[in-house]
Amino acid sequence: MATLSHKKFCTAVIMGLSAVLAACSASTSRTVDQQQAGPQLRQAEVSEYRRLLAEAQQLSFTLDFDALRQAYVESSEYNPYGGVKLAGLPEAYRSVESAQFGECLKHVDEVLASNYMSLEAHMIGVLCSGRSANLDREDKHRYMVEGLMESIESSGDGRSQNSAYRTISTSELRGFVRLKGLQVLDQSIVYDQQGIYDKMQVRDPESGDEYSLFFNVSQQFVHGMDGAAE
Repeated sequence: MATLSHKKFCTAVIMGLSAVLAACSASTSRTVDQQQAGPQLRQAEVSEYRRLLAEAQQLSFTLDFDALRQAYVESSEYNPYGGVKLAGLPEAYRSVESAQFGECLKHVDEVLASNYMSLEAHMIGVLCSGRSANLDREDKHRYMVEGLMESIESSGDGRSQNSAYRTISTSELRGFVRLKGLQVLDQSIVYDQQGIYDKMQVRDPESGDEYSLFFNVSQQFVHGMDGAAE
């Protein structure tokens, strides 16, 4: 599993501040309630997702993150947004901005209590626990970030629709782009017979290169539409 530097986490979180703080003003309590409402979990769903989640929380060396992510999607705990519409995430970003790292971790806990799969929350958790010298906690968040990132990276190379990265929430997509250190120049939705894709025109600040990245967002798009229709 690749190791991501603390500096890279810091940069990624700072890059995300303005976008998240702007977006959070558009979020409403009705949307959060709508996401939390839903059909009761079938016992099989509880068993599989919760079993794998327990392994993740124990920092299992043998956990299959692909299986964890898929089990999450198939459970009714699945949140296709997984981002600023989660209570606590905008506040966590604000705490980073004001260098209140202990307060930041409280908000990260709030996010993870309702969505432990939030890549952004764990990304922020690495930064804030590192700044708070809480090394055990930093290991927990880093484990999740590196596992989720490796799972996404193994799904494709993102350079075409046929080889698009597969992401399961907007939090994954945003966190992935930020941890790669990329700037988003433009964004659009494209379709083909195989699925729905988020096409991002990005720039690498270090090299100045600009190129397109494709993310297969079919799963969150379909589930998001289902939630809106309920």
